[in-house]
Amino acid sequence: MRDLKKIGRQNLKEIQGSGPIPVHPCNCFCYINSTKVWNACNQYCPGGEVIPGVEIGNDPKCDYKLPL
Repeated sequence: MRDLKKIGRQNLKEIQGSGPIPVHPCNCFCYINSTKVWNACNQYCPGGEVIPGVEIGNDPKCDYKLPL
C-alpha cells in the first residue's frame, strides 16, 4: 500500500479490464490448439487474427462489434 500511485485520467484507458458489457448475453468461443474455450464475443481470439464463434442457442438479437 505504501507504493500506490494515483492514476491520471489520461492513463485510465491503459487499464486492462473485462471490456464493455454487451447489451444481450452472447456466448462465444475460440479454438486454442484444437481445444474449444470460452471467449468474449467483443474480443478477437488469442493472437488477434480470428473472430470468435457464436454458440448455438444465443438470443437472436445477440450482436457485438469487434474493435477496428
